[in-house]
Formats: sequence, structure tokens, C-alpha cells
Amino acid sequence: MAIKRVSAILTIGTGLLSGGFLARAEDWSQFRGGTAQSIASGSLSETVATNTQPAWRTEIEGSGWSQPIVVGNQVFVTTAVAKSGFKPKGMMGGVMDPSTMGKGPKPKDPIQWKLICLSLDNGGILWEQTVADAIPAYSKHASNTFATETPAASADAVYAFFGAAGAMAAYDLQGKEIWTKAFEQQKISNDFGTGSSVLLANDRVLVQLYNEESAVLHCLNTKDGGELWRAERPKGSAWSTPILWDNQGVQEVVTAGQGAVIAYELSTGKERWRMSGLDTSFSCSLVADAQGVYFGTSSPGSRAPLAAIRPGHTGDLSLPKGETQSDAVMWSGTKSGAGMPSPVIVGDYLYFFGNTATCYEKLTGKEIYRKRTPGGTLIAGCPVVVGDKIYMFNEAGNLIVVQAGTEYNVVAELSTGTKDEVYWSTPAVANGSLLIRSSEAIYCYR
Repeated sequence: MAIKRVSAILTIGTGLLSGGFLARAEDWSQFRGGTAQSIASGSLSETVATNTQPAWRTEIEGSGWSQPIVVGNQVFVTTAVAKSGFKPKGMMGGVMDPSTMGKGPKPKDPIQWKLICLSLDNGGILWEQTVADAIPAYSKHASNTFATETPAASADAVYAFFGAAGAMAAYDLQGKEIWTKAFEQQKISNDFGTGSSVLLANDRVLVQLYNEESAVLHCLNTKDGGELWRAERPKGSAWSTPILWDNQGVQEVVTAGQGAVIAYELSTGKERWRMSGLDTSFSCSLVADAQGVYFGTSSPGSRAPLAAIRPGHTGDLSLPKGETQSDAVMWSGTKSGAGMPSPVIVGDYLYFFGNTATCYEKLTGKEIYRKRTPGGTLIAGCPVVVGDKIYMFNEAGNLIVVQAGTEYNVVAELSTGTKDEVYWSTPAVANGSLLIRSSEAIYCYR
């Protein structure tokens, strides 16, 4: 594989890298926002949910489900450009595609994996860099892409990772290369393709490579890409992204993989606790607050487990057979775990979305409601919390806004998509703008 640097399209100034400055609170600096919990610090005008005309639309060459991220006036997104297209299909099209379940042909043509920087003002492309140029070792699901991992950015650098290429690179915000790093290309279950985004935590960036041959969490120094520590677990594919949790004063990186949720100390990589006995892996990520870590997952044939972990515990927190709670586990259940969208917390309640919308009391696990989403159309991207409302797009491109609370209340529904585009990316909210990526373009609504 070649790690390749391409000159920036447009140089927009100079800056110094110090590798650890945090992005501003109003930015959307990594997958599910700056805190990686899908909570926007700013607000959106109510007219966003009534305006069918975007402020701008920019077509993106190639394909990718990576979420657009925002730092200041710059929008960053990744893409995989191939001769044969590889445009992703929706859920039904992907399931019906003959390449599903590892039966597809191996890629034969090289792919260019790119990081693109756009202007938040007007969507114009400011610069782009090619991180890698190679033929993928493995195929992917027809609904997935070769650029599903979302980049992360600080106030002075952006970090792009491509699991299918085994390539990672850091650039300053003007597009100048800082460092590159190569990993092994990952063999994923059933050739579904990769999907775990990086997690930025101050001067560290976490890279999760959970696949069929190994399962390693890498902690890198943002300044030079040097490895600070690594944590290994039993092999098994996963598509979740780690989260950071302040567990009573200890910063933990909480990861979800095949059969278990495991937390590591951010500073050392030492395992702090784990909950095993889960009969599936994770496509969605976890969510947390000061009162606990909450997760739910599902896959064909699994019991679709979900659970909530209390802070202040270490060691093996796995429940004995037949038990649903303990000193460490607030509550647990089955037949209710999520598919792809990660859960969100608003106040005292925990929300899951997909083809259905489900609300729980976060401290008891009591189900408050379970309703079908409008039209029953799949929601694949993660929902985003803006104030007391939850914003999400279904795969047809319809914006759905749900009022948080104990009743299922859809306060807005707006058809924004076109029939030829698929929407599986997670929206971003920053500086009064709502950004969403389709299979063809990035849209900005204000």
C-alpha cells in the first residue's frame, strides 16, 4: 500500500501545530460531536425543520458514510474514490445484493482514500489530500462504503483514518501533512467492511481495530502518531466507536466489541472493568453521563441485549446467569437492543431509534414507549440532541425531529432527500448549521 500525499487545492494560511488544543464547544469535531455523545452545544433555528432548500449542496466524489465534522468555518469529510463507483445502497438494496454476506468479488482496482476540506459558509472545496492509494484486501457490504470512519479534529489538526486501507494521517487545518501511520488491513466478518471511527481525547487519539484476526485498541500521541499504549482483547469484528467516560475522576475509554464491553484507563491502557456474556457484537456505539454507561446492541440471531453500568466499579461486572442487575449493573434486558444508530440521553431518559423509537428511564430501564418511526423507514445514522429535541434523518433523507419526553411526539418531519440518494450518515450540528451527507453530496441547512 502506498501512503500518498497530494498538494492542497487551495492554501488558506499558515498555522502552528501543538497537537492537543481542543476545538471550540460550538464545533462538531468528531463522530457524534466534541463529546462523542451526539449532543450539540449550540442551537438551531426552528425554521431548519421547515426549509426544504439547503443553504448549499456540494457533491462529493466517490463514496463514504463518514460524518462531516466542523471546526470553525471548515468542514472535513472523507471519501473513497474508485473507478467502478461503489455507491452504497440502502438497506433493502444491500440485503438483496448478491455480494452480501461475503459472497462478492474482491476489489480489483485501486481506491484513492481522501480527506476533503470545505467552507462552512458556502460549501466550496478549500483543499483535499489523498491519504492512501491502493487495492483493498477485502470487500464490503453493498450498503457500506470504504470510507465509513469519521475523522476527528482539534483546533489545529485533523486526523483521518481508513480501516479498509489500514491508513491514518494527520494534517494541519491548511492541509499540510504532519504524520502518517499504517495499520494492517482488516478482515471483517462476512466482508461487511469497516466502520469504527477514531476518538480524540486531548493529546491522544484512539484507534479501534476489532476484526476477525485480532482486536486491538491503539492509543496514539496526536503530535507524531507514536503509540502510547495498546490494549488487546479476544478477536471479533465490531463497528462501534469508543467513548470517553469520567468514572468518578478516572478518565476511561469504553469500548464495545464481540461479546463484551470493556473500559480502559485513558492514561495507561490498563483494563478497569468489563461486562461479558453478550451474545453479539456492536454496530452502534455507547452513550454515557455522570450516572452511568448505557448500551444496547442487536444482530440476527442474538438476544439483543441492553444494560446500564453504574460508576465507581472495577473488575468483572458480568452478571450471573438469570440475574438482571447487581451493585454495578443498574439494569439489563434483552430483545430491545439497537441495530446501527447509537442511543442518546436527554435528561432522565434514554432513547433508541431505528425502524422504531424506544424510550427508557435511564436509571431503571423501565420502558416508557415503543413506537414506529414515521413511515417505518430505517434510520441508520445516529440521532443528534439539540436542546430538548432529537434530530435524525432516515435513509430516504427525511428529517425527523422528536420532542424529548415521556410521550412520542414528532414535532417536525421534512422531506429533503431525492429518490436517487441514500442517507446513512450521522448529521452534524455546528454554528447554527445542520449538515447531512447523502450517498452523493453534503447538504447544509440553516
